[in-house]
Amino acid sequence: MGQHQEPFLLGLLFALSFGIFCAHSVTVLPLLPVCLLLCGLLGAAAFGIWKSREWTWVPFILAAFVLGAARLWSAEMLPADDISHFAHEEVRVTGKLLEEPFLRLASDGSYRLRLHLEAERIKKGKAETVTAEGGLYVYARFNEAPKALPRIGDGVAVTGKVRLPHGYRNPGQLDTALLLKSQGITATLSARGESLKVEEREGASFKRWLSSVRSHYLSAMEEVMPKEDAAAIFAMLFGGYGGLQPELLDAFTATGIVHILSVSGAHISLIAAVMAWLGMALRLSKGLRAILVIGTIVVYSLLSGCVPPVIRSAIMGGLAFLALSLDRERDARRILLITGLVMLTVSPLLLFHISFQLSFLATAGLLYLAPVMREWLKKCRLGEFVSAGFAITMAAQLSTLPILAWYFNQLSISSLLANLTIVPIVELIIVIGLFGGIIAFLLPFLGRIIYVGDSLLLGIVYEMARWMSKLPGSMIWIPTLNGWAGAVYYAILCFMVADKPWQEKAWDFMKSRRQYLLLAGLVLLMFLGGRYFAHTGEMTLVAVDVGQGDALVLCSPKGRVLLFDSGGTRGDFDVGEKVLVPYLRHYGMNRVEAVFLTHAHDDHAGGTGAVLKKLPVGKVYTAWEGRGEYARSFHLSQADPLLNKLEPARQGAAMEVDGVRVEVLYAPEVVAPGSGNEASNVYKITYGEASFLITGDLTKENEAVILSQQDQGKLHSTVLKVGHHGSDTSSSEEFLRAVSPNFAIICVGADNSFGHPKAKVLERLQQAGAEIHRTDLEGEVVFHTDGKKMWVESYAKE
Repeated sequence: MGQHQEPFLLGLLFALSFGIFCAHSVTVLPLLPVCLLLCGLLGAAAFGIWKSREWTWVPFILAAFVLGAARLWSAEMLPADDISHFAHEEVRVTGKLLEEPFLRLASDGSYRLRLHLEAERIKKGKAETVTAEGGLYVYARFNEAPKALPRIGDGVAVTGKVRLPHGYRNPGQLDTALLLKSQGITATLSARGESLKVEEREGASFKRWLSSVRSHYLSAMEEVMPKEDAAAIFAMLFGGYGGLQPELLDAFTATGIVHILSVSGAHISLIAAVMAWLGMALRLSKGLRAILVIGTIVVYSLLSGCVPPVIRSAIMGGLAFLALSLDRERDARRILLITGLVMLTVSPLLLFHISFQLSFLATAGLLYLAPVMREWLKKCRLGEFVSAGFAITMAAQLSTLPILAWYFNQLSISSLLANLTIVPIVELIIVIGLFGGIIAFLLPFLGRIIYVGDSLLLGIVYEMARWMSKLPGSMIWIPTLNGWAGAVYYAILCFMVADKPWQEKAWDFMKSRRQYLLLAGLVLLMFLGGRYFAHTGEMTLVAVDVGQGDALVLCSPKGRVLLFDSGGTRGDFDVGEKVLVPYLRHYGMNRVEAVFLTHAHDDHAGGTGAVLKKLPVGKVYTAWEGRGEYARSFHLSQADPLLNKLEPARQGAAMEVDGVRVEVLYAPEVVAPGSGNEASNVYKITYGEASFLITGDLTKENEAVILSQQDQGKLHSTVLKVGHHGSDTSSSEEFLRAVSPNFAIICVGADNSFGHPKAKVLERLQQAGAEIHRTDLEGEVVFHTDGKKMWVESYAKE
């Protein structure tokens, strides 16, 4: 172990991570026997060290695996008085404000406030006040801007309904609940704005002073530049997306430099590099340069709010850069691995946090992969500057590629050019911005001049980013890598960066066992081929978790895609852009043959605008509310040419795609604009002996109309998409008897304010003999059929 420290540390980190990952999907086991097993393994490792045994590394690796599982299970156990135990209750919570309040102006003209509290006391109804703990986000809405906001450290009392954090649970979607839990936030509270009371408290003076410093930076910039520019530069300095122009955000995303708007290891490295250069200019010793670098990183971390992502970036980026500046590259690698071990041991939920994943892998790429690539590029005679720039960019992209593929399915080709041309200017903006704030405090007039120059530089950056984002092939789609593909990918990268003796050992191992490796490859190929041919001829219909809305994706046996409803908007959050389009891309569904909308309500049609903008789409079949209703729901102008794809569905019409038949069973043509749920179309999908009935928000009255118009045998379906999210306004007993479904899928948002699905509807579905599935409990629900059999998979069964 002493001779091979890096491989040993890498093995420990992998085992610890694998233990955390496995424990996350396994029921929590009693910690006592797990701890006893851990002690036994550590004892065996100690014995091996004492006797100098070659196998000593084995119990260490096993102990790391068990430690990872134990830490995950212990982290998921919440104390008895945690605020999450009051979920679904109307309570009054008193707590301490931990971060600056976040206030924004919503598109409807109201003000939305978010507070991060540490719970202290809680009162339910007329019951006694009891102590509570745990972090929570409080969301409140105001018709007018609040006259005063609480300060960090103040007490806040507020009344509202406690909810458990709940995101959109689909493959490739960020797990919001897990991300918040890793930050100590176990609940949210939807508050009535008028119930909020602030209790001024002394203390937290240092945090308040840091907040005032950040406010000084922002106000100094807003005095001399547009608010949008000030918001962008402030984001570059301290992170965050508040107040940013969507166009700037899109351009930065398309050119692969959006990470600049989050405090990351890149920021830390930049600050450290400037301080190291300053130390060299002042001819300071290595020791003093190290103190200057570390001191500056600490101050910058404090100014950025000391939020967890900043602390992680400061530790990883700062220690790694410090080791590199002291010409200790190998030590920098060891420091990174040890830092990862410590972080995951202290906070195992970080393993599932995208910020940690990207920061760690990008730093590893810079330390391990970039030097190898730089030497290779120099041999191609590209020059030191170009080789270094390309090596850093490519190393960061390659080291994080499986993560980017899983979550985003996009790779920016223009990022190579952007990192060579735009990023140096952005780095200059950051440095000028940081020192400009100090100068503005001492010499306000000179500070204003500096910030005017910073604003001009930002304008140049914006124009360059916008131009590069429009280059052909600027952003390309990349397929999702599953666990096995990701493991093989990283194994190849590890082989590329390994020292020559390790590469030779790996070659010798593969040569000596090539017959076994060949056999394993053939078995794997047969397994994958068998799975492929087993799924040939299979159709899938997926109920995507879009919250309180409907979105169903049909994939034909030959991979063609049809969309039935598209979710909608939630406040200023576009579900189509943020949830549905990423879901389609995650599975490589880069074209939609046709969209079938039941009606124009936002929760059914609102996501279609984003789908039309982002993907090639054939026809969009609608109800008969009129073009204006759909333009409003899509958030498009009535003159937008995308609306030319709209065509009202006609009752009795049908189309067939790869053996899948879609028929319009019901489409009322006499519909007044804004008429609501009674406008809902009904579509029936048939593939072989399997059938699906899509009802939108169909009301009981219209169900009766369909029953009078259609032969009841025509309504019989294997799967029923339950009307109106399980509301009692739909799903009459007569209608359910006619449909007689084997399965029922309810598209509904978790803990929604409407109380959907209603208990009476669930009871009627059970009496009809239907197996009930719900997106609020199961996330994505997938129905597979070969035309004869039907089987169901759920992403997150509760």
